[in-house]
Amino acid sequence: MDADQQQRQVVCLEFFSGIGGLHYGLLESGVGGRVAMSWDMNENANAVYSHNFGRRPSNKAIDYLTAQDIDMHRADCWLLSPPCQPYTRGGNYRDCDDPRARGLLRLLDLLPRVAHRPTHVFVENVMNFENSRSRVALVTALGGLGFEIVECLVSPVQFGIPNSRLRYFLAARCRWAEPRAGRERGALDDGDDGARAAWAAENSQRTAAYLARGRAAVHTSWPFGPAAATAAGAEIALRPLRDYIDPACDADPALRVPAADIAKRRRPGLDIVTPASRCTATFTKAYGSSHLLGSGSLLQTAREPSAGGGAPQTETAVAAEAAGPERLLGLGLRFFSPDEVARLHHFPQALEFPACTTQRQRLQLLGNSLNVHVVAQLLRHVLFSASAWGEY
Repeated sequence: MDADQQQRQVVCLEFFSGIGGLHYGLLESGVGGRVAMSWDMNENANAVYSHNFGRRPSNKAIDYLTAQDIDMHRADCWLLSPPCQPYTRGGNYRDCDDPRARGLLRLLDLLPRVAHRPTHVFVENVMNFENSRSRVALVTALGGLGFEIVECLVSPVQFGIPNSRLRYFLAARCRWAEPRAGRERGALDDGDDGARAAWAAENSQRTAAYLARGRAAVHTSWPFGPAAATAAGAEIALRPLRDYIDPACDADPALRVPAADIAKRRRPGLDIVTPASRCTATFTKAYGSSHLLGSGSLLQTAREPSAGGGAPQTETAVAAEAAGPERLLGLGLRFFSPDEVARLHHFPQALEFPACTTQRQRLQLLGNSLNVHVVAQLLRHVLFSASAWGEY
């Protein structure tokens, strides 16, 4: 963060705000930022956001935003978590052709046109975004405006959090501002035009060279540079799930996995964990539904007699699945509660869901969310770290 920004709060705009994961990450990062405006079309997400932050995001479609909508806030930083479906198998990898990508593409269209451009941009999305045409458009737009870029794939397990949620992140900072920035267009002379042309040509060459690196430009480990060395050094020992779960939830019938759903599954592959386990699978928006495979981990609550009254063993769960549905039913499988999933995503304890939301809706919203701690570390040690840039 430069000296000027250290003297005042960083003003942020939050696009695709969901239940506020990026906002919470900003608060945890300690960089001194504030969110001036948020946008999301999901009214359930907006109800949760409003309940916790006291201000409801705008439900105006981002692909219909204007430069005036953005300029009025004079924001320094854009925080984005665009829909991931265009870059997933479930969304048929339609990429830029998916209507859900329009919001991101609209922002890229507006970026060179706004009078008050951000100096920092942060983007979160699903793994595989790094292989997309949308990513090329994103890097091209930012690079063409003089932004330096850091991209990475980071998972909570790299911070000792027992949840696998590998996600794509981009941090960008404007290093080479447009020569005529802040001037009236009518006041430009030939020298200004020449300087701008040289600036644009250099940005184009620099961006082309960056894109030519392909996936090699995307960092796949953390820490990925000296500036971030303290971010995870003391946190790499994965914690057991018992630090995140509430034993009282074992008796909640609403969390019990229906026997019918266990019996009807057609293939193995359930991710069954115990309180002693040190990792869980990614929780998706399908978690808590009848789609048990690939939507997230199930918690084994029953104890095996052979375990001598100790904690259930994952090996027992694996053997039980191989033995068939009858054996699985004896494991007392349940879903993680919304509060437990929120803890694994490192939302603050103060997070509350309004009474108007159902358990299913809460799990869907969390499945569409992100890990707050990971975002906070990237904001603190990369995006707003004065020493991070130029090292990657």
